Amino acid sequence: MKTVLLLISLICTLMAANAKDAAFALDFLDNYKTALQKAKQEKKTLMLVVVQDPCPYCDRLVENTLEDKAVKAELANFVSVIVDKHGAFPQELKGTPVPMTYFINPKIEKSTFNNLGYLNAEDFTKMLKTVKALEPQKLH
Repeated sequence: MKTVLLLISLICTLMAANAKDAAFALDFLDNYKTALQKAKQEKKTLMLVVVQDPCPYCDRLVENTLEDKAVKAELANFVSVIVDKHGAFPQELKGTPVPMTYFINPKIEKSTFNNLGYLNAEDFTKMLKTVKALEPQKLH
């Protein structure tokens, strides 16, 4: 009985795009400053995903797209962080609808590419490959 209740609780937690819960489930960071430092150290582009709860499109992005195997494979090229719309991240990136995905060059600490809204796994993978192709020479 305890196992069933635990599973139900876990499923309900994953169904909401609460940034901290999503970060835990996806193995993303949940602190922008920490993620930025890691991106600088690893010389990788920082992928910042901004969500809020409730948001059905945020839920779909977290549960369907970011959990996809092909997406996860491409995400190895990035430092990934997910934050709540009202959380701590650069002011110039706030105020947009959600979900919002920013790709930040850690060297200049500016977004070099972004996407507003939900993308399915195939389109998200294509976007990740495009961003990866645009950035390598600019990170060093």
